[in-house]
Parts: sequence; C-alpha cells; structure tokens
Amino acid sequence: MKKIQLLSILVLSGAVLFGGKETVAAKAKVNFKESVVARAESAGSVADLVIDSDKAIHGLQFDISYNPSEIKSIKPESVSGFEVKYNELSEGVVRGLVFSMQGHALPENLSFEFINSEGFEGSSTIEFKDIILADSKGSSVEVEAQTYDINFSNSLLPVKTELTDAYPNPFNPSSTLNYGVATEGHVEIMVYDATGRLVEELVNQHQTAGYHSVTWNAAEQASGMYFAKMIAGDVVQTQKLVLLK
Repeated sequence: MKKIQLLSILVLSGAVLFGGKETVAAKAKVNFKESVVARAESAGSVADLVIDSDKAIHGLQFDISYNPSEIKSIKPESVSGFEVKYNELSEGVVRGLVFSMQGHALPENLSFEFINSEGFEGSSTIEFKDIILADSKGSSVEVEAQTYDINFSNSLLPVKTELTDAYPNPFNPSSTLNYGVATEGHVEIMVYDATGRLVEELVNQHQTAGYHSVTWNAAEQASGMYFAKMIAGDVVQTQKLVLLK
C-alpha cells in the first residue's frame, strides 16, 4: 500500500512508474542531524532530515516511530515548490511523504519540528520503521537509515559553530546563509568564484553567540559556481553555491 501511494504521486508528476523497475544499484543514507537554525517560536526541537545520495531523489516516503510519553508530535516543515504530507498512523508512529508535482529533485535537507511531551526534558530516540526513496525514473533507491536522539532543552544557543546549507541553492538572484556561533567572537563570511577570486564580503565583524543569517544578492554576478567561506575562531567551513540565470 505504501508503494502504491508513492507510485501514484510519481505518475502524476510525470515520473516513470515506481516499483515497475528493479531497484537501482545506487545507495542512499538518510538520517537526522541537529539544525543550527534557531526558531524562537518553537517550543521543542528542530532537526534536519539529510538525504545523502549519489542520485537525485524525487520521491520520499517514511514511517517514524517515537515514544509518545516523551515526544508529543513530529511535524515536517513546508518546503517551497514541494508537497509535504504527513499523518499519524497510530500512537507513536507518523508517516511522511515529500514530492514535487513538477518532478523536481528533493532538497538534501528537510527540516522537522519535534514537540516534547509536557514536562519532558532530555533526549528521546526516534527510529525509521520504513522508508522509500525514488529517483527521477521512478526506480527505488536502496536506502540505509539510523536511529537518532532528539535533544529537548530550554537553551536557544547553538552547541557548535556551523554554516548550514544555503537556501535556495541553486538560486537566482539571492540566497540566504544561516549559521550558528557557539562562542562570541569575530566572524567572516566571504564569497569566492571558481577561480578563487573574492567576489563579496558578507560578514566581517564581532558577533555574539547565537543564530545568524546573511543574504547574498548576486544580481550583478554571472551564472556559475561560487563558494561561501566562513571563518569563526578555529572553525573554517566552505559551502558551494550555484547561481543559475
């Protein structure tokens, strides 16, 4: 029944029949990682579902189990241009479905909000009970998933300094970079082109610990590949950006 549901969606979006072909040789890994982006309005915790695959993924369906005495609800956040469906199958089990009616590939990261049960603080384990991935042709992709511990605390400060995935990416003409600063200090974020030439200085200042964001408007730049580099204390991270005009 689960494959039929995803199959119907992929047919409507123009993909080849899912399940009608053998599983492709490509393998993918799916897991959650702690989100560095703060959402002050959230009473719980936010984590990103990360899809690590050599092939573009065009359909995702999963069942997640959790302890309802520790977690009240699990809700995927909306993604521009994509349909995000979810419902509770039973107490402690939720099903999610993500796809594009235009047949677009899914983003590598999908954000989820976890609301803890009243009075619960600490870590709670979630587990993938079932998961289905499909490529652009509707063929299933072999997938490996792991359990994940969600941490619920009252702290809104990041546990580590990190530059998260820019969104949108690819983009035209603007993309926003979110980042967390665990310890107050000097932060630099520079954008370089493919030749290593400095294109723009986005951040170069002392910043407090917390969550920050900066938007790069590349309206005056040519289409191509760029690199955003963040330096904050001992942390040096680089992220690829693709400008499409």
